[in-house]
Amino acid sequence: MPYLYKMTANQVLNELKGRNVVLFVADKDEISPAEVPFPVVFTGMGKMRMFSALVKWRDALPQGRKPVILNIGSAGSAKYPIGTIVPCTRFINGGCELVDDCIEARGDGASIFSGDYFMSTQTFSPEQVKELSQQYDLFDMEAYAAAQFCKMYDIPFYCLKAVSDNLDGNLKDWRAILADIRVQFTELLKAAL
Repeated sequence: MPYLYKMTANQVLNELKGRNVVLFVADKDEISPAEVPFPVVFTGMGKMRMFSALVKWRDALPQGRKPVILNIGSAGSAKYPIGTIVPCTRFINGGCELVDDCIEARGDGASIFSGDYFMSTQTFSPEQVKELSQQYDLFDMEAYAAAQFCKMYDIPFYCLKAVSDNLDGNLKDWRAILADIRVQFTELLKAAL
């Protein structure tokens, strides 16, 4: 059953109403900054780029400002259909050796495995993909770094990911799918906030 969690994207956004939200996004095709009601920081793909962007942002943050970070973006999943927006509350750090640790956030959301590569049968064996997709709900390359940073600095953190592929090795349409995801995120964020 793909819908395992009680938390919805709208519930996450309701918690953000009236708060000082900053949006962190890996790829410029995932959101249109001019169409959302709060600042957007583009980080580039990967955990190191996400963490570096967060450090630079925090260094430039005016004294006394109390922000909330919302990380949105695309993710692969064998459990959810393409286009589904999923709140994440368990963040797993997966590296080249697939050794992991986990950060738990408040709420009943999905697990997301942040690796160093796109999770697909083009980058891992079909057996590894199958095994990991049974353990974890979503796969990206940035969410764990954002969760780790926010935990270190006691910054409220929320994460919404839109499913862009089903881990089947078919990444050729990823950019086209991102255009649809951008529209979904933009409409969701404008309606909810």
